[in-house]
Amino acid sequence: MSQHLVATEPTSTGLDTAWAGIAAAGSWFSGTERIAIAEQTRAARACGLCVERRAALSPYSVSGQHEGQGPLSVPAVDAVHRISSDPGRLSEKWYAEALASGLLPEEVVEITGVVGVVTIADSLALALAQDPRPLPQPEAGEPSRARGPGAAVDERAWVPIVDPERAEGELKMVYDWAASGPGFVFNVARALTSVPEALRGFFSAFTPNYGTHGPVGPGGLNRSQVELLASATSAHNDCFY
Repeated sequence: MSQHLVATEPTSTGLDTAWAGIAAAGSWFSGTERIAIAEQTRAARACGLCVERRAALSPYSVSGQHEGQGPLSVPAVDAVHRISSDPGRLSEKWYAEALASGLLPEEVVEITGVVGVVTIADSLALALAQDPRPLPQPEAGEPSRARGPGAAVDERAWVPIVDPERAEGELKMVYDWAASGPGFVFNVARALTSVPEALRGFFSAFTPNYGTHGPVGPGGLNRSQVELLASATSAHNDCFY
């Protein structure tokens, strides 16, 4: 039997928090730049260059210019478009070239965090047959330039990460929560740890949507339904994590 689905209060509240956070200055980008990242995340879905790259045997065989740029650098725009439109074919070679073009590892991480929040919000709106959320107005302020304490390059990852044994404070709480079910910390919880703000924003949006403990709200989906939807969506997107 089909059900009419609505966003639960925890889901809406978590997304509201993450959405407002996009407009504030982050660790490596200003509020204006972060809103531009969100705009480019949406623009990538219809970008002519991205469409060509997705259709190509190798996305790296197609050159050109993305549609729209705004206040972001050319390498930043390319990173946003590649991460949001064809993440399954990102390569370590591309990542090295992004750094050589001037991006910092932490900037790639922050871009990934904003792309993740926008993708979660827009995917939920699409599933519920709602219009996408309007982007908030950017807030004043300068990036904090804060790195995750103990972040270091690890042979298991391209970007610097904080291993669980080096985690402190809020990050240790996140790791303890992540390990409470499976008994270990998934890579998805480690990936953004060099930029704590990006980690907070992503999990504010992600956690209530996934519903990690029990049903997703009163009268909502049960755990089996959540896992069925998650696995079917992942398979459709060629995400076999």
